[in-house]
Amino acid sequence: MATVAHQLFAIQLGRVRLRLTLKLWVYSCAEQLLSRTLTTVTPSSNAFSAIAKGLMLFRRFYDENLAQASYMLGCEQSREAVIVDPNADIGKYTRAAGADRMKIVHVTETHVHADFVSGARALADSAGATLHLSGEGDAEWGYRESALESANALRDGSAIEAGSVRLRVLHTPGHTPEHLSFLVSDLDRGEDPVGALTGDFLFVGDVGRPDLLEKAAGAKGSMDASARLLHRSLQRFRSLPDYLQIWPGHGAGSACGKALGSMPQSTLGYEKLFNWAFGEMSEQDFVARVLEDQPVPPRYFAMMKTVNRDGENQPRAQPAKLLGLSELEAALRVHAPIVDTRTAARFAVGHLPGSFNIPLNKSFLNWSGALIPSNTDFYLVTDRDTDEAVRDLLGELCKIGLTRVRGVFRAGLIADWKSKHSALETVRQIEPGELQSLRSQRDVQVIDVRNPDEWSKGHLPGAIHIPLAALPDRIDELDKSKPVVLHCQGGGRAAIATSLLQSRGMTDVATMTGGYERWVAEGLDTSTEKSSATMRKG
Repeated sequence: MATVAHQLFAIQLGRVRLRLTLKLWVYSCAEQLLSRTLTTVTPSSNAFSAIAKGLMLFRRFYDENLAQASYMLGCEQSREAVIVDPNADIGKYTRAAGADRMKIVHVTETHVHADFVSGARALADSAGATLHLSGEGDAEWGYRESALESANALRDGSAIEAGSVRLRVLHTPGHTPEHLSFLVSDLDRGEDPVGALTGDFLFVGDVGRPDLLEKAAGAKGSMDASARLLHRSLQRFRSLPDYLQIWPGHGAGSACGKALGSMPQSTLGYEKLFNWAFGEMSEQDFVARVLEDQPVPPRYFAMMKTVNRDGENQPRAQPAKLLGLSELEAALRVHAPIVDTRTAARFAVGHLPGSFNIPLNKSFLNWSGALIPSNTDFYLVTDRDTDEAVRDLLGELCKIGLTRVRGVFRAGLIADWKSKHSALETVRQIEPGELQSLRSQRDVQVIDVRNPDEWSKGHLPGAIHIPLAALPDRIDELDKSKPVVLHCQGGGRAAIATSLLQSRGMTDVATMTGGYERWVAEGLDTSTEKSSATMRKG
C-alpha cells in the first residue's frame, strides 16, 4: 500500500509541476504580447531559412484630444528606435523609450502637419537623434530650406534604418504636396514590408482631404490638382500586397478627412474592399467625390501649417496664472474673450455674461482651434481642482498653438461674481415640437451647425446651414432683431454655438434639445435640398 501511495503521490506531484510549468509559460507569453506588438506575415523567401533573432518593437501613441496617432518602432537587438509623427508632448516618447530600454536615434514625420504642433524637431534635439523631413513637394508649402538645413531630406525611395528595422520612403502626394508614407520592414524576418505608416494619406475607411492648402492656407486653385495627385498616389499604392498592415495618422474625430474610421489599423486588402477611395471610378469622379462635403477646417490650421513648415518659433505653454475676482471683473469690463470649460449642462444653468462655452472633452481642442483667435489674449474658466490639472489644460492648448492664456479663473468665482453683481446668464432650451409651433407664428432663424456631409443627408426645411467652425466669420450675417434657434446632430455643437452668439451680444437665442436626431425621431418634416436658406435681415 505504501508503494502504491508513493506512486500516486509522485504522479500527482508531476501533474502539479506540469500545470505550474504551463502557467509560467502562458504568463511569459502574455507578458511578451503585452510588451510588444507582433508582426505576423509569412516570411519573405530570403528570410525563410533563418531563425528570427528578435521581434520588431512597435508602439502606437494615440492622443484622444487630437484624434492623432504617432509611432515608435525599435530593434530588439540594437535597442535603437524611430519615432514617427510625434506631437508636442515629447515626454511620452522619451519615457516610453526608456521603459523599453530603447535609444531614439531617428525622428521623422509624414508631412507638414496643420492640426497640431509638430514635436519632431524638439524630440530630435532632446534625444540627440537624426531628424528626417520630406524633401519632396513645392517650395511654397514644402519644408523651408531653413528647416531642412538641420535635417536629412527624404525623397521617394530613401530609407531610414534602426538596427533591423527599415522604413522605406514612398512619396504619396495629395493631402499635401510633400506627403510621405513609410513602408516598414523587420529585416530579421525579411525584406518585404509588414506594414505602412500612411500619415494623412490613407485612413481606415477614408483618405486625407486634398483641399486644406486652399481652404486653410490660402493656396488658391490648388485643391483640384491635389485631388488628382491623391488619386494617382492611391493607384500606385494599391499595387502593394494585400496583407500590408495600414497604420494611419488619425482616427475618428479628426478634421483631416470626412469619414475616418475609429479602428486603429487595417490592411490594404481590407481597404481595397471597403474604402470608397479604392472603388471603380474615373479620376474625375474621384476628384468630385473627395472634394464634396468636406468639413470646414478650423481657423488654427493655417497658423499651424506655417509654424510647422518653417520650423521656427515653436509654441511654448505658459505657466498657469490663477486670477481672482478683481481680475475677473476687469476682464468682463473690457469684453475680453472668456472660455468656460465646464460641461454644457453646468454652463446652461448659469454662466458669466460675455463668456462662451467649450466643454473640456475629446472635442475641446478642435473647437478651441476653430473658435478662439490665435492672435488674441483670452481667459479660461475651469472647475478642475488641482494646479496640475490646470497646467495640463494649458499644455493641451499648446498642442494646437494656443498659448496666449492671460489667466485662469476657478469656477467658484462665478458664485462670488453673482453674489456681488447680478443674476448669471442662462441658455434657453427649446423642444423640437415647440420650435415647429414657433416657426408657424414668427420668423425664426434656424441655424444648422453640422458638417456639410450631415446636412446633405437631411435637414430641417428652411434651415440656414452654417457649420460651427465657420460661425465666427458669419455671425454678422444673422439678423439680431429675430430669434435664433441652433441645432446640430445631438446637441453638443449647438450648445457651443448658442454660447458663442450670446457672448457676441445676441440675446434671443436658444438650443434645440436633442438636435436633428430628436427632430427625426419625433417624425417632423425634413428636407434633402442641397441649398441652404438665405438670411433675411429686417
